[in-house]
This record gives sequence, C-alpha cells and structure tokens, in this order.
Amino acid sequence: MESVENRRRYIAIWLWLVVLVGAGLGASALPVPKVAVLVLVFGIAVAKASMVIRDYMHLKFETLVIHLIALIPILLIIGLALVMIPDIVRHK
Repeated sequence: MESVENRRRYIAIWLWLVVLVGAGLGASALPVPKVAVLVLVFGIAVAKASMVIRDYMHLKFETLVIHLIALIPILLIIGLALVMIPDIVRHK
C-alpha cells in the first residue's frame, strides 16, 4: 500500500499539472506576439511531460539504459520537426 507521503507527492504533482494547464490556456490571451505564445505553450508542455515521465512513469528510479530508450523518440520528433522547417518557410 502506498504511503501517505507518496500520495501527497502525487496530489502535489497533479495540482502542478492542473496549474500548468491553466497557464497554457491563459497564455493565449496574453497581448504578445503569437511566436512568444507558442514558445511559452511548448515550454509549459515540456515541463508537464517531464513531470509525468519522471513521477508517474517512475523514470527517476530507472537505469541509464531506460533513460536513453526514452530519449530516442524525443530526438526523433525534434529531428523530424527540424527537417520540416524548410518546407514550412518556403510555403509562406
């Protein structure tokens, strides 16, 4: 059975995730350029994903090999996004 300390930690993380969702939604109403909003929203998304990966998927207790396996899809997504930049720029 989970200890009370673990439950409090999960609840605190969940509350942070809820706050970050609200911050992401509220960012669209900010009077700043859309590029700044996109950077802010993606930054918040990365923070939320890292919290979920670290705490709910228990990646912080795993070995280096598991960390590297989890890193491969992230690098693939970044690579695919970078490859698409010329097409996006040329499309304008």
